[in-house]
Amino acid sequence: MEITDNHFHLDPGGRKELAVKEFLRAGGTRLVLVNKPYSSWKKLVEFEKQVEITLTLAKKARDVGAKVAVVASPHPIDLIKLLEFEDEIGASEIYLDAVDFCTNLVDEKKIVGLGELGRPHFEVDSSVWDLSNEVLCESLRRAKDVDAAVVLHTETGTPEVMSSLSHLASRANFPKEKLVKHYGGPGSIENPNGLIVSIISSSTNIDYAAKTKFDFMLETDYLDDPKRPGAVMGPKTVPRKTFKAIENNILSDEQLYNIHTKVPDSVYCAFD
Repeated sequence: MEITDNHFHLDPGGRKELAVKEFLRAGGTRLVLVNKPYSSWKKLVEFEKQVEITLTLAKKARDVGAKVAVVASPHPIDLIKLLEFEDEIGASEIYLDAVDFCTNLVDEKKIVGLGELGRPHFEVDSSVWDLSNEVLCESLRRAKDVDAAVVLHTETGTPEVMSSLSHLASRANFPKEKLVKHYGGPGSIENPNGLIVSIISSSTNIDYAAKTKFDFMLETDYLDDPKRPGAVMGPKTVPRKTFKAIENNILSDEQLYNIHTKVPDSVYCAFD
């Protein structure tokens, strides 16, 4: 039986494989390891080095026994930071060059998808908002060309937000069954509009999601941040909450299989 944490970070200054060992001891088996901005960058070569860090951390996770699928891309906040030094055209070009670097890694089978793509989760000027959506749409087009999964970082999911993201996917002709709304809650899964929702693994969220007709995955969004131990959730959370939900008859055997095996396999295709 697989137990998959769909959104997990490791940090070179964090607990790294020790956190992975905690996940495994709790009953976890598979991780979707997501690249994160370890520091600000202005040039493509600086971004490339950050992705190499993530690939190294993935190897450490595999070495202690986890099966891992890696997703990487420039983060939405990176576009905003680039706008501090570049105009909209220049910032977009650098950002999309970073997207292309990641699509090449998908093509080379070094990663399985792009993430976290998206748009700001906080209020920004309308011009920045519009640019973020246009760059996201173009990023989805490029991800589609290599059959990549995409993990989205956006504002809090509501049916309206999910509809907006679904519309963007349609504009980009990106397959919604490979588009994952990360950090999902009840509003995201109330009506996912064809997208896959990755639920933050609180008991309340699991109970709500289990009663819907939609497939979903579970995540901790573990940050491995030495300044915030256990944020967002600790590495043991997904297996512990899963086993508790089974024990309390909240999740059926079929749902268990769908959450941890069927849906992740259909989105990411490969864990190794």
